[in-house]
Amino acid sequence: EDTDNRNSYKGENLNGAGYLSFKLTAGKLNLTAGLRGETGRMTLTSYDKIYEFTTRSKSYDYFDLYPSVNGSWNISKNELIRVAYGKSVNRQEFRELSSSVYYDFNLFSDVKGNPELKHATINNIDLRYEYYPSNNEYVTLALFYKHFKNPIEWTYLDAGGSYTYTFENALAANNMGAEADIRKNLSFIGLPSLTLGLNAAYIYSKVKFDKESSLERDRAMQGQSPYIINTSLFYDNEKWGVS
Repeated sequence: EDTDNRNSYKGENLNGAGYLSFKLTAGKLNLTAGLRGETGRMTLTSYDKIYEFTTRSKSYDYFDLYPSVNGSWNISKNELIRVAYGKSVNRQEFRELSSSVYYDFNLFSDVKGNPELKHATINNIDLRYEYYPSNNEYVTLALFYKHFKNPIEWTYLDAGGSYTYTFENALAANNMGAEADIRKNLSFIGLPSLTLGLNAAYIYSKVKFDKESSLERDRAMQGQSPYIINTSLFYDNEKWGVS
C-alpha cells in the first residue's frame, strides 16, 4: 500500500454542555421536561502536500439546543401510558471528515471522508403502553417515529472504472416502527426461578437524497435492519444468591 503525508490527520474536539430539567406530578399525571444546550468546536488538521509537512486546519463550530418532554398517565396501579419527545444529535466523526484515503479490503475500494459533512439532528417521538403485573414482570407496547435532518450516509464517487466510497448528508430521513418488550416469570408452569424475556421490533426507514447532486436514490437507511428479535432466559435463585 502506497501512502503519503496527506493520509495523516489530527483531530481535536472541545465540547461543553448544560441542562435544565423540571418535573411535575398532578394526580395520575407525571411530566418531566428538559432543555440541553451544547456548544463546542471540532478541529481537523491535515497535511496538504505529499512529502512536505505543511498543514491546513478546518474548524466546525456549533451551538445547539435539545428539548425533551416525557409525560405519563397512570391508568391504574400497574398500568400507564407514556408519551415522549426528544431532540438528539449524531455528530460527524474525524474519520468521516478527513479527506485522507484508505483502502477497505472488504469493499475492494478506497474510502475517503468529506470535509463538508454536517452533523445530523433527530426528532424522536415515542408512544408507549406499559403493564406491570408484578415486581419482576412487565409488558410494554410502543410506536416510535424519528425524523432525521442531514442524516450521514455512505455513498460513492465514480473514479473512472472503480468506486471511491465516502460520506454525504442526505436531505432527510424517516424511521418508524413498533416494538414489544415482555418479561414473564415461569412460576405458572412450576419454574419460579426462571424468567423469559422477549423483545421484538419492526422498523421502516427511508432516506431522501438530493437528486441533483447525489448519485444515490431514495432507499432504506444504511445499516438499518427491518426487524429485530431478541429472546432471553433468566435464572435467579434468591436462596442460594445465584443468578
